[in-house]
Amino acid sequence: MLEFSWLLFYLVLHLLLALVTVPWLYWLGQSSWRPAPHWMLRLWTALAVLLFVLPAVVLSEGAEQATPQQWFNADVTVLQQELQLPQATAGAETEPALTQRWALAPQLFYLFVPPAWWLLIVPLGCCWQLGRFSQSYHASRQLWLKAKPLNLPDFANLQPALYQHAAIDSAMLVGLRQPRIILPALWVQHLSAEQLQHVIAHERMHWQRSDLAAFYLQQLCAVLCWWSPIWGLICRQLNKYRELSCDAAVTAQLTLPHRYAQTLLDCSKADYSKVNQATQPLVLAMPWQQQPLLAQRIRLVLQGSAGKITPQSCALLMALSLSVAATLVLAQRTQVAKLPAEYAQVSLTELTQLQQLLQKVRQRDLAEVRQLIASGYPLNAAMPGEGTALMLAVRARDKAMVELLLAAGADVNLSSRRDGNPLIIAAQLGDLQLAKLLVQAGADVNAIVLADETPLINASYMGDLAMVQYLVQQGARVNLKVEATMMDGSELRSPLSRASTAEVRAYLLQQGATP
Repeated sequence: MLEFSWLLFYLVLHLLLALVTVPWLYWLGQSSWRPAPHWMLRLWTALAVLLFVLPAVVLSEGAEQATPQQWFNADVTVLQQELQLPQATAGAETEPALTQRWALAPQLFYLFVPPAWWLLIVPLGCCWQLGRFSQSYHASRQLWLKAKPLNLPDFANLQPALYQHAAIDSAMLVGLRQPRIILPALWVQHLSAEQLQHVIAHERMHWQRSDLAAFYLQQLCAVLCWWSPIWGLICRQLNKYRELSCDAAVTAQLTLPHRYAQTLLDCSKADYSKVNQATQPLVLAMPWQQQPLLAQRIRLVLQGSAGKITPQSCALLMALSLSVAATLVLAQRTQVAKLPAEYAQVSLTELTQLQQLLQKVRQRDLAEVRQLIASGYPLNAAMPGEGTALMLAVRARDKAMVELLLAAGADVNLSSRRDGNPLIIAAQLGDLQLAKLLVQAGADVNAIVLADETPLINASYMGDLAMVQYLVQQGARVNLKVEATMMDGSELRSPLSRASTAEVRAYLLQQGATP
């Protein structure tokens, strides 16, 4: 079951893997120890698969056994055990002080775990990329349809078939099921027979290696992985080494490789002032000429490429493998697969049902809420930004709805990011009647929620003396200090430090509160 937080953890693992792998491979490609282009293409392809498959595998292992937990409960387990101790020993004048400090990880996840809007951004981004993919496919299809057959005596019965088009500036391999090599009309007019043979051999090499199918798959992955800052770099490297590997394969069959380099130069110098500039960029095609790569392609043709992996490149590849292995070991030792469930609020499968239940709670429709709960709708799931059904009812001060939800089994101590818990909400509203109802139902008066502290701290901040008195009478600790989030300066907050009125401050001091 995919959780909201699964998306964040997937992105984090993806970026971590990229940080420990991409620099090694990028450095290898820029060094003098680099392997042949076809080996670099294989390495970058393997890395692309690794970065997008491995995080999903790591998060999936054991995730089905993990039960969603209340937010940050693990961080306060020890403290909650201490809170069960007697408040003060015999003859003691003040109760012992307890302090809750938050680790960095819970605060970061509190801030960045995707809320509901994340589910809108990801699909919208995918739809946008899918639209671009469809537009490029349509442009490529129109090019495929409008290209005119090219009959050259030296290339009769050639596969794929040769075509020409007046509105393109580069030779292209277009069409997955029925591929065609389409040449610019200017090239057909101005290039020599040998140069045309070089161009055609290059495009046929793409066809023989199924580069176009790999390119299609790469673009489809870009639709799903648009959010990754690494994907653009990987795509550029894949495109680069496809071109370089085809160049190396073609020149290996030539006795005069420098003439192939001259072909590259002549193609780049052609005059395209008459070419229709209104044509759309053709994404779904393998182009012959890629200007940013021109210098590197020519250098590779003239100097040649390494035919085998050097000892230095072996060392770099070994370092790359060790980095991946170390990341996997660290992920297993820290039980990464359990993290999404521990920090989850609501599953995607429950989202629609939860929205319907919260809508009926807002409408105060007791009969419909009762029916939805009986049908198995998620009573104890929290919607980011709103909380659980019980929190929503408390916030609306709907006593009848609160009683109904409690009777149906609502968890009175369930917390939610940025929403506190039911008793904290009641304390913030100053609704003593609802606070009593929640405490009678088992609400923990010392429950701690990140960024919301405790019910007593909230009541003290609101200056509600009656609420403060009631919570203290029910066992609320007057010396319980809770660290605020980094955004609030990580200050230690206590009922006394947050007291907003002299009456509340005097009462807390009377009850043994210490600065």
